[in-house]
Amino acid sequence: MKLKELFLTVLLGFINRTKAVEIIDTKVSTLEKECYGTNMGFSISGGPEFHYESIRRRYKDCTYVQGNLEITNLNSGNMTYDLSFLATIRVVTGYVLLGLLQVETIPLTSLRLIRADNTMTLKGEEYGLIVALTSEGSDGKQSVGLRELHLPVLSEITRGKVYFGQNPLLCHVDTIAWDAIVSGKENPVTFAKDAFSKDCPHCPMVCTDKNGIPRCWGAKEHLCQQVRTPECHTICPGRCFESGLLGCCHPECAIGCYGPFVTDCFMCKYFRSFDKCVSKCPENTYPLGQDCIEF
Repeated sequence: MKLKELFLTVLLGFINRTKAVEIIDTKVSTLEKECYGTNMGFSISGGPEFHYESIRRRYKDCTYVQGNLEITNLNSGNMTYDLSFLATIRVVTGYVLLGLLQVETIPLTSLRLIRADNTMTLKGEEYGLIVALTSEGSDGKQSVGLRELHLPVLSEITRGKVYFGQNPLLCHVDTIAWDAIVSGKENPVTFAKDAFSKDCPHCPMVCTDKNGIPRCWGAKEHLCQQVRTPECHTICPGRCFESGLLGCCHPECAIGCYGPFVTDCFMCKYFRSFDKCVSKCPENTYPLGQDCIEF
């Protein structure tokens, strides 16, 4: 009997320890789910089904993409593509490439920051966001392809410009204030041949900015572009919270701030350690997405 009681005690202790580990892991995973991007450009590996499934598995539930986000070669007429798994992504540290697609919408509805630590080079220019070759048809008439790019909370592309080309069905990207997203560049966006459609529904009335200009990512009210960036002084290294010499955000901030200090950022450019934005995590911590987690 005593041996049986000892066995039960050991077993219960093991179960409790296992449960404790599971609780800790679950708590950490709610902060960020980090996934690794790709560096394939427009290349494809495997058949259409394998390619789509590999993309879906890679980015399902992901919030933080370490590297490039490349969504390409989804153009099989025999498949239906569900890209709703992209809606959780908040940060991409590399570039974003969207191309060779037969989908009507790209739902990157949570993406706030494209840091573009590495950019894609086209014709001598560096780009952090590239949208190209997104429609297909016959006899020169495109009937299938990308119509709306849903990026309603995108606030910053840190490095590189924006490129659109060969997207004859794509709407509304010409209404976006790209200089508010790509700061510090004189010509932040390149509209190449057939960059977008000129036959689009109007932006909703609620999407009109303070100057009376309609700005939206789609025809529905929740797809208005949110522009809150004040006009920054040229001395500012990035964003600002007000005009003038003293209105600059700290260089560790991304997308904006409400004051000049490293604790005043709306979002960190790299990592957050307690209440401060930092370029690397301090000792006795490890990075998980943008969070520095204590050992």
